[in-house]
Amino acid sequence: MTSISLNEQQDKYRLKKELVKTTLRMAMVYDSHVPDTLTLIRVLEGVAVVGQASQVFRKKKGRTVIDIYMKFLPTDGPVVESLMTLLKEIKSLPGVEVIKVLTVDDREFSHKGKPVVV
Repeated sequence: MTSISLNEQQDKYRLKKELVKTTLRMAMVYDSHVPDTLTLIRVLEGVAVVGQASQVFRKKKGRTVIDIYMKFLPTDGPVVESLMTLLKEIKSLPGVEVIKVLTVDDREFSHKGKPVVV
């Protein structure tokens, strides 16, 4: 009979990678329905949690702007690749025009010295 420690048993059920927490600013068409957009983000592959980080601002120039937080499980490879894939999927949702990454894991985020805007 093989002896397996409690830690070894628990480790086989744990995530191989940690969830990544991001804060994003989304600019959407003026009459976008934010709750529906957040629901559509929640059902994207790899997304664990999505919520509002600020109130909705409806600007006179015809845009709706909102900060959201999102936790996702990155795929194998660099985290930035997983993030960029998710950003492109989010941008393809109805009404989403621009997404800017504000933070990743509670730190300001830039890629190659530039802010990430999709």
